[in-house]
Amino acid sequence: MQVLLASSGHRNSVPNQDFGQRLFEAITNFQRENGFEPSGYLPDPQMERLVDAARPALALWGLQQVNHPTRNVSLWVPLGLGLTSNRTREGLEFRDPQRRVSLDYKYFTGVNVQGGYPVLLETVQRQGAVIQYKVLRRDFFVIMSYKDNVSTYSRYHNDDNGALGFSFSWNNDNGPVYGERLVTLISSSLYAEATGGPWVSPPSYSQEVAAVPPSTRPAPTPIAPAPKTEEEDKLSSGTGYFVTNSGHIVTNHHVVKSCSTIAVFSGDQPAAEGRLIGSDETNDLAVLKTDLKPTKVANIRIGARLGDPIAVFGYPLSQVLASSGNFTLGSITALAGMRDDTRHLQISAPVQAGNSGGPLLDASGNLVGTIISKLNAMKVVQATGDMPQNVNFAIKSSVVASFLESRGISYETNATSNALAPADLADHAKALSVMILCK
Repeated sequence: MQVLLASSGHRNSVPNQDFGQRLFEAITNFQRENGFEPSGYLPDPQMERLVDAARPALALWGLQQVNHPTRNVSLWVPLGLGLTSNRTREGLEFRDPQRRVSLDYKYFTGVNVQGGYPVLLETVQRQGAVIQYKVLRRDFFVIMSYKDNVSTYSRYHNDDNGALGFSFSWNNDNGPVYGERLVTLISSSLYAEATGGPWVSPPSYSQEVAAVPPSTRPAPTPIAPAPKTEEEDKLSSGTGYFVTNSGHIVTNHHVVKSCSTIAVFSGDQPAAEGRLIGSDETNDLAVLKTDLKPTKVANIRIGARLGDPIAVFGYPLSQVLASSGNFTLGSITALAGMRDDTRHLQISAPVQAGNSGGPLLDASGNLVGTIISKLNAMKVVQATGDMPQNVNFAIKSSVVASFLESRGISYETNATSNALAPADLADHAKALSVMILCK
């Protein structure tokens, strides 16, 4: 079950024999997304649905157990991707003719993880890669890095008189391989072998369904596009905010998903072209690159609290309201979104069409979220007879941070605790925000 949850994108940690909080959340998230009661228990019909969700990725990968030639320890290898193999002095190298992935499975005699970790870490940093994740334990280490659209995950364990492990790289620009899910399973297979933990054989499915995208979390209902005139019926607008001094901008996926051209407006600077360099439909996030030079960038703060005062800046109803932007205040009213979606915050600050992708700031001007959606008031009235007031949602900054890290984009984390006066907070919010026009 945990292998299927990882394959379908619902679990991003190593499967194990314990039923803990992370597994419970993975199951209940899957259940909510498929219209089931979030009980944490999967009866047969729901298991069948989970199999269907995981089947396309597993069929694409064609996972098989491959033994290291000298250590007789097996590793799951995605041979269904058409990999070629080559024997080396340390083990095996697998290469993809389409350059989507590469995998090295090696054993280094006379090296332990305590000695190998700093050497590999220094090598990766010297090559100019961004370290996204690293951990060193007594008997294993993990290093994950990113450079030039390529993500690389390395895991090594002590094994007899040496270190046994793998390095797996993937580049989704050369074709979708769902590398984050795949490396979770490859890593899990080695972890089980190295620790003697329980494990399973690789699930096998027909390649005939491999082209069907794996099931993903449905995006929250986005804020409707800003209203358009008859002359501009192919234009829509949204909001974004700077996250780097070199012009990277975060917004919502649904703001830019169908744009043929993207124009970005910041203060008095001329309009600049926005180039889409990364998108996450599941979490409704996107990142643009522009040649604009921001005067402010977002400082990401993780861990907003219930009741925290917040501020929203954006360009809602841009053809009706002020083109200079709109600033509103409110508070965090819940630490989860619709159906207890823990990726989201609920806020009381009013938002309108066109606020999508804008920054959610705390009282000190730190970024705590990205505006994503508002409750459909008319549907609630029809269902309950009561009109909801200011029930809106934002993507948590922790999700934004993970999204940027997965694409190798550094971001500011020097959050401050000095509260700003509302007028100063508005100036700060406006300086780091941009209007996005999509054609």
